[in-house]
Amino acid sequence: MLKTRLITAAILLPVVLGLFIFGPAWFVIAFITLCMTLSIYEAATILIPAFEKRLAPSAEQAGGKYVFPGITIALGIAMLLVSANSAPEASTGIIALGSLTALLIGAFSSRNLDLGASRAFSMLISLTYGTLPWICVWHIFLMGENSRYILLVMTVTWMGDTGGYFGGRYYGGKIFGGRKLAPGISPKKTWEGAIAGLAMSVVGAVVLNLIFLNALAPINIIVLAALVGGICAQLGDLVESMFKRFAGVKDSGTIIPGHGGFLDRVDGILFSAPVIWAIIHYSRP
Repeated sequence: MLKTRLITAAILLPVVLGLFIFGPAWFVIAFITLCMTLSIYEAATILIPAFEKRLAPSAEQAGGKYVFPGITIALGIAMLLVSANSAPEASTGIIALGSLTALLIGAFSSRNLDLGASRAFSMLISLTYGTLPWICVWHIFLMGENSRYILLVMTVTWMGDTGGYFGGRYYGGKIFGGRKLAPGISPKKTWEGAIAGLAMSVVGAVVLNLIFLNALAPINIIVLAALVGGICAQLGDLVESMFKRFAGVKDSGTIIPGHGGFLDRVDGILFSAPVIWAIIHYSRP
């Protein structure tokens, strides 16, 4: 498993970095749209059936397996493309409109109140979870040359993921005993792994800032972004684990060998990107 993960990462990482650094803006927004589509699809195909099963177990769940995920994806694409052509603060209207539309479609999709409510909740969660972070990623891409802040998000998230994996593997249970980070959600995660991951997020961010000759932000802002972004990335991992446990599935999909689904690889970015964007955006003079 580890060998497959490393091989997959070694292939995909240079491709993704090269795309953001050297790709034209239209290609980057196309790639982000693809990422958003995969995120919504995996979230919706996990959550919609799970909510229906739990909230409306006796209702006839008609409408097709792909209808409501498809509607959610269409709303997400509209929200992303309109937001991509607007200032970050001006995206509020289309985000609110898309979210309310998802609620309305879900709520009135069935005469059965439980089934309608389950679709409304799951579509709204899938839409916001799979769309809003990618809108932030687009605006992060626009913040600086050479996709420097995209690199910051990736460094904080993936260095933290790597540090957490190896920290938990080699030191899990050896410092804090048997205390687990979130045993009800992800029983294998340890405090040792979480702290190691956070440390690696900070180290990675500081080194990246040095590579850019301290041009990303002052060191205190970089450390703050790494700490808050690293914590949020780990929380994102736990949120996705909660979704999978709620739905009774092991992985969000099978698209990436050794990693499972697409969400299994980007769950941290979905939570770290918005907070890193906010910290960098509002810390600028």
